[in-house]
Amino acid sequence: MSNGNPQNGTKARWAGVIVTVVLAAGAMTVQWGIVTAKLQHVEKRLDELIVEARSLRQEYQAIERRVSYLEGRLNGRAAGREGP
Repeated sequence: MSNGNPQNGTKARWAGVIVTVVLAAGAMTVQWGIVTAKLQHVEKRLDELIVEARSLRQEYQAIERRVSYLEGRLNGRAAGREGP
């Protein structure tokens, strides 16, 4: 039977804990990088959608102005016909 030095077992346990902590920290760093990259991609896409929405809003307002102008002209003609 080999008893060995009890201090060697303690050192081995601490070495295991340290290796586990280092590996966990490395994995967290890699995961953080992946999450950050994906969030940047989402942010970029949201910015593109915001620009697109603004453009569509401007086009919609331009169409509303044109329709309003045409309705005004039609109403003016209709009012001119109803006169004397």
